[in-house]
Amino acid sequence: MILFDANVLVHAHAAQSPFHAVARRLCEQAADGTLGACLNPQVLCEFFAVATNERLFRPAMTPKQAGQQIAVYWRSGFQKILPKEQTIRRVADLLQRHRITQQRVYDTFLVATMLDNDVRAIYTQNVKDFEIYHEIEAVNPFSARAHLPEASS
Repeated sequence: MILFDANVLVHAHAAQSPFHAVARRLCEQAADGTLGACLNPQVLCEFFAVATNERLFRPAMTPKQAGQQIAVYWRSGFQKILPKEQTIRRVADLLQRHRITQQRVYDTFLVATMLDNDVRAIYTQNVKDFEIYHEIEAVNPFSARAHLPEASS
């Protein structure tokens, strides 16, 4: 099982992105259940924040459009992972162990949620943000070195 980071979802909806075709294919495979992938509420909220921000996403989605897309993803074949009761303890441990500060707390929370749901890999364009977490593997699906599932015919 692999978690999709928000940037993969963003590229799937940004037709002008050079990564659009790859991201869209991966999202379609995950949504129809042919790729074992998952999402969580934090990723969907991050998608909403970027997709509705005209400075980051052009043309920006309206809040209604982005909200509808979140609902589509949540109803799709993506598996869903949620924080568990012990996740905050894991977050505290990771924060201390890796000396996390400021905005990096959000990636730490994402990693803790992954670990508590036995998810050990994430597709993300921001591989460097996850390098310190040796418990998981961060894969840039847009890299020429990425080993991605084949497109179905």
